Amino acid sequence: MTKKSIKPLISCIITLLLCIALIQYMGRMLDPKWTEDGFNVIEAFELLEDHSLDVIVYGSSHAWKGCDTRVMCDQYGLSAYNYGCSWQSINTILLFLQDSLRTQTPRVACIEVGLVNSIEQDVDLNGQIYYTRPMKNFKGKEEYLRQCFGNDIGRYISYYVPLVMFHDNWNAVDSENFRFPGPQRFVDTRGYFVDTDVNAFAFPDYNDFQQYEIREECVEVLDKIVAACREKDVQIIFYTCPYVGEYYFGDAMKRYAEEHDCVYLNLFEYIDEMGLNGETDLQDADHLNESGAGKVAAFLSDYIIKHYDIT
Repeated sequence: MTKKSIKPLISCIITLLLCIALIQYMGRMLDPKWTEDGFNVIEAFELLEDHSLDVIVYGSSHAWKGCDTRVMCDQYGLSAYNYGCSWQSINTILLFLQDSLRTQTPRVACIEVGLVNSIEQDVDLNGQIYYTRPMKNFKGKEEYLRQCFGNDIGRYISYYVPLVMFHDNWNAVDSENFRFPGPQRFVDTRGYFVDTDVNAFAFPDYNDFQQYEIREECVEVLDKIVAACREKDVQIIFYTCPYVGEYYFGDAMKRYAEEHDCVYLNLFEYIDEMGLNGETDLQDADHLNESGAGKVAAFLSDYIIKHYDIT
């Protein structure tokens, strides 16, 4: 191959790489900004030193906004990270668990189960699936995407080339779309999503809630969570974070935990003990604020220290 023929080839390769980079950048620029925090909490987790955590918290925004892992660390000496995120269905929680156990060996996994009966199956790309993009590919992620997307190639293209999915967002672009804040915020908060808003609600009496059963396919995912933790000798605490909703699986989770020799803590039962106050500790009807999340973190930390041998 002559020098004259090499130069055009190199130029074509460089042009192709630049086009790919531009398409990916435009996809991130046009994606919904409310997925950015999901990217960042995963990127922050990957910056952690391997095998450095005692406790990892998993779950939807009930966990992500509802357990201040800074309190676990600063006040109780537990090295903790909140690996929750918005909307996490039970199979998304399994994915985050599997991802974390590739590099960490926590003694305890605290898994919030408010969305235990929700599962991503055979669906188009949504925010919950999309923000898993920064997660490195591994067998668990391949299985998760296959469960979500089936064999629909178009869904995979939307996932890996977000410009395809989000091209219509160009008419909503503003200065925020050109800002990529990075993971430092969640490095500083140990993954916890801080919200200081205060809105007053009355915590309902959980004894009045209608009890729901957990679907079989969701129980199968719970079984995989238990198996993954047992394989790594990780103790499991399933828990329900108090909120003002009534879609409730307390009895079903209690039975499941007893049958599988796990712990289930229904935190509705401990509202008074934790000192949770609906006037001061809620961001909105579904989420605790920083004050409430600190009280939940203190309660879980105290339980962990009393029941598990963590130095």
